[in-house]
Parts: sequence; structure tokens; C-alpha cells
Amino acid sequence: MAILDGFLTSISGFLRAKDALQLKSWLAVEPPVDEQYYKLAQELKVSFRDGDHLERRITKLIPENDDGKADEGDVWPGFLVFMKDYLEFWRDVNFEDLLQTHLQLTGLVNACITALSNSSHGIVVLPTAIQLSQALSTLAMTLDNRPDLTRRLRKVTDIDQGETRKTLVESTAESIQRAFTMCLTERSSNRNGIGRDGKPEGKKIGIYSFANLALKLFFKCRKTQSANQLFTNISQHSPPLALYPASQRVTYLFYLGRFLFINDSFYRAQLCLQSAYDQCHAQCINQRRNILIYLISANMILGRFPSRPFMSRPEAAGILEKFAPISKAIRKGDIVAFKRALGPESGNEQWFFQKGVLLPLLYRCEILVWRSLARRVFLLTYTWPFDLNSRKAPTLEITDLVVAAQYCQKVLEGWQKPVDSMAVMQSGRTHPNTLFMKSHDLVPPPQGPKKLGAQGGTVYGNKMPDLLEIEAIVASLVQQGLLGGFISHNQGKFAILGAKIRGGPLNAGFPGVWEVVKTRAEREGKNTEVPAWVRSERKAPMGGVVNLSGIARPVGSGG
Repeated sequence: MAILDGFLTSISGFLRAKDALQLKSWLAVEPPVDEQYYKLAQELKVSFRDGDHLERRITKLIPENDDGKADEGDVWPGFLVFMKDYLEFWRDVNFEDLLQTHLQLTGLVNACITALSNSSHGIVVLPTAIQLSQALSTLAMTLDNRPDLTRRLRKVTDIDQGETRKTLVESTAESIQRAFTMCLTERSSNRNGIGRDGKPEGKKIGIYSFANLALKLFFKCRKTQSANQLFTNISQHSPPLALYPASQRVTYLFYLGRFLFINDSFYRAQLCLQSAYDQCHAQCINQRRNILIYLISANMILGRFPSRPFMSRPEAAGILEKFAPISKAIRKGDIVAFKRALGPESGNEQWFFQKGVLLPLLYRCEILVWRSLARRVFLLTYTWPFDLNSRKAPTLEITDLVVAAQYCQKVLEGWQKPVDSMAVMQSGRTHPNTLFMKSHDLVPPPQGPKKLGAQGGTVYGNKMPDLLEIEAIVASLVQQGLLGGFISHNQGKFAILGAKIRGGPLNAGFPGVWEVVKTRAEREGKNTEVPAWVRSERKAPMGGVVNLSGIARPVGSGG
């Protein structure tokens, strides 16, 4: 019993000295650990199979104060229960049985959180609670990649006379969220939980440590809406994020940015992700790379594209090749290239899907492709140069845009140029007469047009776009401010306004997407304030999920 007695005596000393860091270093739970822990485990197996015997040994070597008042002493009942669970963990653990280890560690974490709840002395186990929660989180993530083990788990029955099937990862996140709530809502003697030194005080130090662990698990199991309440609570009770270490700030802003991205708040999402990227250390390549994936996606939806000098950074290696075809297609208004850049032909479809950006890019960026296509058709059909003295507004024939859209649709369906046997010389070279073949003279493939789903073709599947549908798209672009002018339905034209004032029809009729987005966000004001990103001591509560409205809508949407 020499090892156990020495261990408990040391723990008692750390409690008396309120040495939270030493306490944390001694209460390790995951390999690799010093050989003494395995000797301790062996001693517990031999001499302390009886839980009552172990409990008496603990209370003897870590006694409460003589007056028995836990709130006035250095040891409290919750900690003694935690210590018993800790020693039983080492006595019974088999690290090769991951499921059983997770079950035991979950019970230990819950016991530690209960000890943490003590209003007078719980703060001393805060670093230990964070350490144990990190170990539990890592184990849950490992098990999530082992479906051969997790499928054997019993499903959890929830309320409302229905069955809510919670994954192991989600249940782990909810356990850790309990510690987060405890730290967040702790009553503080100082305003907003900020001490005289300008730093968070008490258990509020642990707010973002627990929040980030819970967020990581919620995103891992794709239960991101479960994070909504967490963000709401932070808005209402947290000290400013800037008071916490850079690693915690970066991680939190990354997940907040992703949450806003998922909920279509793209402008707010890029604000969070840009700040996370700027604060992330240059040597943290993997972290910066993960941030970049969502930062680039949000910016592309808002009309900003990555530059090659920026993408030459180490963390961008391999990303440019995936996003460059998309941005090129958007700039050119090439619907065919855009669909293929996000489709199976690119070889990147699964990568985009796994990262959770495929559908937002596909549906939110399509409206930008239509804007660029309209601009390209205008450049090809308008009689140049623009006459500054003319009283007529520059116009785009909507029927011309219909022809371009139908051509793109046919290409997606597999239509091809007809082969003229006289146009091909015996040498295999193309006859010069083929240069005069009209580009829109396409014929369907012999086996019939390729069947397209909603994602494969335009928004119409295999339905050929007509004048009414293209006019609706142009109207949507005008309403969103991405085209400057109005539609004359009777004449079938889009007329550009302000060409003389704004330096020509291109500047007036086709304003930059990012400039439109940024101006609108700044004018509305609220879009530049990110809920759950506490920047000052004065906080306003967040009322549920906040959606970014009126900036980048799907094709054909109104309002």
C-alpha cells in the first residue's frame, strides 16, 4: 500500500496548497504515463477490490477539516467521490477495450465535474477537469472512426415518447457541455467575471476550453444545431473573447464561422474565419489549412476569389487546384465549367461534400455565374463604343441570354457539333470550312441527351430554359443589386441605368459582387456584428440562429 499512500498524501498536499497545476499533472488518465501508475493499478487490484475499503483509505489520508464543514475546508465530499472513482478507474481499466474505457472515463469526468461544482474550492480541479475532458473527447473521436465497435452500443431513448438516437460522440459532447455551462454561469464578485488584472477570473477561465471541446464533437457527429444554445449562452454570459489565449480564440472563431456558414450567414462567417486565420500562428499549417477551406468557400459565395500569391502559402498547398476551376468558371460565366468543377468529372466532388461546402458552393455561387454570363453576352451583343451623348439606355436582349443558356444546357446534356464528312480531310486535319460552323448548331448524341439531376444541369434538370425563366433570373439579379437597371417585359430587354454617371454600362450594369455585399452589410449594420463573438463587456443576447438575408440568394428567389 506504499504507492497508494504516497499518492494520496501528495494529492492532499496539493489540495492544501491549492496547487491546481500539480494536481492536474498527477491525475493522469491516458497513456503514456509513468510506470508508477501501472504499479498503483496493480496494488489496487491486489489490496482494494472492495470499494468501501478503498473509500476508508482515501478519507484517512485526505481528511476533511476537523469541523466537518466542507465549504470551509480544503477537502469536500465531491472531491472524495471523484478520487474514489479515479482510483477505481486505474484499478479496472483495460486500455485495449476502448468502449469500456470510454464508459469508465465518462463516469470519471462526470464525477470531476461534480467536484468542480463546489462554489468554494471547485476551482482547484478546473485544470484537471479540462484534461480529463480532452482525454474523453479524443477517445470518443477515435471510437467514432470504429463503427465495428460503436454499432454495438445501445441506443438512448429520449423524451416526447419518441426515440432520439444519440451517437457516442454526441453524448460525450453533452457531458462536456455540462462543465461549460457550470463555468459560464458561475457568479463572480467582479463585473462580467473579469478580475482586477483584466483577465477572466474563477471558473470562467475554462469557458472556451470546454466550449471548443463540445463544438469539435458536435461538428464531428454533424449535430451542429446542438451548438446553437451554446452560442446563445456565450453571448449572454461570457467575458470578451480577446481576454482568452490565442489558441482558444482561433479554435472558437473557426467553429463559430463554420456554424454561421452552415446557417447561410456567409458575411458573418467570413468575418470569423478571417479573424481566426489572422490570429493562427504561421507554423500551425494544418489549422490554417482547415480555416482556409471554409474562408475561401465563404468568400467565393460573396464574390471574392483567392489570388495566386496568397494561395502560394504553405497551408494552401493542394487547395488552389480544387477552387481555381470554380472561380474561373464564375468569372467567365461558364455554366458548363462551373457544374463540372463541382461535379464528379472534377474528381473533387467527394472532397467538397465531406468538408460540407459542396451544396453551398453549388447553389449560392450559381447566381454569380448567371451574372457573369449576362455580362459576357452583353459584351458580345452590344454595339460599341458607348455613346455618352445618347439618351437611350444601354440594353441587353434577354432572348440573347436565353440562347446562351440553352447552348450551355445542351452541352451539359451531351449535345455535340455535327460531323461533316466533307469537312474532315483524309489526313485527319479539319477542313477550313468548319470555321464557319455556328457554335449553337448542336445535335443530340445518338443515345439521347444525358439525364441530368438538379445538380447536374442548370436549375431546370433536363428542362430547356425558356424566356420566362431567364427573365426571372435577371429579375432576381436586379433585386439583389447584382445588376444595375430594370427589365422591360414588353420589349424583352434589360436596360442599364446610370451608365453616363458611373463611367459606362459595364460599371453601372454589372457592379462588383463583393462591393455590393459589403456595402449592404455595412448599411444594415447588424450584419457586421457577429452574435456569439463577444468583443466587449457590454453584450446583447442572441435570439437563436441568425441568417444572413438579402445578400446571396439562390437563383430565382424573391423577397
